[in-house]
Amino acid sequence: MLRVLVWVLGLLVLLAMAGIVAVELRTRSGGRKAEEQFAAHEPLPVSDFGTTKTLSILPLVDWHTSSPELRGEMGVSYLIETDEHRILFDVGQNTLQESPSPLEHNMKALGVTIDSIDTLFISHNHFDHVGGKQRQKDRTFSMGLEQVALPDVRAFVPIPMTYPGLSPVHAAEPTLIGNGVASTGTIPRQLVFGWIDEQALVVHVAERGAVLIVGCGHQTIPKLLERYDQVFSEPLYGIVGGLHFPVPEGRLKMLGLNAQRILASGQGIFAPITMDDVKANLASLEARKLGLIGVGGHDSSDEVIAMFSEAFDDAYRHIRVGERVVIGPPE
Repeated sequence: MLRVLVWVLGLLVLLAMAGIVAVELRTRSGGRKAEEQFAAHEPLPVSDFGTTKTLSILPLVDWHTSSPELRGEMGVSYLIETDEHRILFDVGQNTLQESPSPLEHNMKALGVTIDSIDTLFISHNHFDHVGGKQRQKDRTFSMGLEQVALPDVRAFVPIPMTYPGLSPVHAAEPTLIGNGVASTGTIPRQLVFGWIDEQALVVHVAERGAVLIVGCGHQTIPKLLERYDQVFSEPLYGIVGGLHFPVPEGRLKMLGLNAQRILASGQGIFAPITMDDVKANLASLEARKLGLIGVGGHDSSDEVIAMFSEAFDDAYRHIRVGERVVIGPPE
């Protein structure tokens, strides 16, 4: 009996090791494919796409909150307001699949109504940005348990997605969304979690420059900056959102593992993102002499947020639910 048990355990260990190796090989192969696709792609420039005098970014869902009455979670949703548009950027996770969802609760608490929104922008199809794992699987999105009617709302999505009553625009290429507002188009990435295409939002603020609003940062900072330089001619003024630096610890644990770092960052299971990688990215952003930067806590650690806050000093803005980030004309 003991010999049989030893054989069974040995077989299970071998199967587990074979599975890990298979996933690692897929990740490395997909990573090379993503690099090749990005290098070969020549996106069309978006020139003279207008400006907005002011830009307001109101976090509706993120890890940190500005008051105990608001609910935080490992997810993202921002209300982006320009002179002409009110854009709902991602819809959070609704971790417990409850009603009202954290997004719905926070919208009500902050006086944000659905009928005031004219545009929906989905950065990428991960569960913490589209309303949960089932929504991700179904390639759709929802602010809560029910998909409410969204009349007269446009939606821009990174892959073909559906929503009742809407015809979402697949914005794989850089896309004009409104006066002073555009998307970067999608950038591919192979993660241990799987393949992902992610887009970011670009808002051109008059007399300031452009602000990149990022969902998770799976694209990586170097590729985001390269894509920005390829497509836009306006000076880059700021970056706000999830930059995906879950070191030393992330917000998601699976079987005791730092899932955000091992499964959704770096180059594979055996080559996760390190603090040296974070420092290199920080240095590249410092070289840009940005006037504004804010790192979301849903996918970056408190240690990294403190590093960015110290490095950028007065240019840094904390990302907390209910706390607006406002960019207007120079004083």
